[in-house]
Amino acid sequence: MNYIKQLDSLRAIAVLLVIISHWILPTNAINYIPNGAIGVDIFFVLSGFLITRILFEARNNGEILNIPKLTILKNFYLRRTLRIFPIYYLAIFLLLIFAKSTGTNIQSSYIYFLTYTSNFYFYNTQQWDGILSHLWTLAVEEQFYLIWPLIILFINKKYLLHIAALFILTGIISQSVLDGIRMNVILTHTCFDAFGLGAILSWIITYAPEKLKKFYSVITYPAIGCLLLLIHGIVEHKWILLPQRTLTSVVALWIITYIVLNSDRETFTFKVFLNNRVLMFLGKISYGIYLYHNIIPTMVNLKFINIYLNPLLPDLLFITYWEQLFLLENTILLITISWLSYTIIEKRFLSLKKHYALQNEKQ
Repeated sequence: MNYIKQLDSLRAIAVLLVIISHWILPTNAINYIPNGAIGVDIFFVLSGFLITRILFEARNNGEILNIPKLTILKNFYLRRTLRIFPIYYLAIFLLLIFAKSTGTNIQSSYIYFLTYTSNFYFYNTQQWDGILSHLWTLAVEEQFYLIWPLIILFINKKYLLHIAALFILTGIISQSVLDGIRMNVILTHTCFDAFGLGAILSWIITYAPEKLKKFYSVITYPAIGCLLLLIHGIVEHKWILLPQRTLTSVVALWIITYIVLNSDRETFTFKVFLNNRVLMFLGKISYGIYLYHNIIPTMVNLKFINIYLNPLLPDLLFITYWEQLFLLENTILLITISWLSYTIIEKRFLSLKKHYALQNEKQ
């Protein structure tokens, strides 16, 4: 399957939702919607779709070329390592060096961040830890990467669709059973529904591509129903029938399926949003944007700007001049640092992936 550039735009939208939830006060009207949770769930569905697609294609090609599954598994993990580890561990080590300035407990909890288990750390302590808090999602994804390739590569193909369905059911039941327990949604198994829904789409594209249009038609009405339930939950502050993550994930799956089906067309949606060069650019560097977005505002000194420039800025759309300046300053810094990170560090490691070739893993 070819590279789908419009998925970069969806990544950009997802990361922007997360940034809005963290950079703008919860009391602001724009955060009446759970922007952060929605953005994270979109990322999880995308990961479930793309990682499963990569593994399906690697398994199928491995069978044709008689490549051992253990070799495929090793190459997959090496490629993921080259994609994820370099800037993550760079950020963690820098935070450790400047621990006293971070306002976090990283000196005593660093083992959780080094082992990608920070979600369990936050759940066990039942509290966030400042600029480290968003790293729980990367921990969940890494834990998913550990178990999912083993399932996709070694389980009989005829059961793979059933296992994806089981993951969805596990996520829904886990969230429902743990409903009322604070921070339950950061436990790995409560995220399985999002990953499983993405995997369903990959299975259809790989093993039943002729049914993709029908699949889109079939999920349209449930997706609209989930969207209405999501709106109801936001308004009433209570989720009914299905957990919030499941509702968001079904809608995200619907959108991703639409993108896959229409990526080569110039519809209004594609022209305005999905083929937007700015969004595509932000999507390309979205990993760095997500990793650094909580760190930059805390570590950068804005006192000079606060004293001399704040009085010059009027309030706008319920956002004070300080918030405008904060957003402008930190947006420029975040994009610049993320672009430099991608250009100087990430691309160099990504270039090494060719030595551990799997079927197209550009997404």
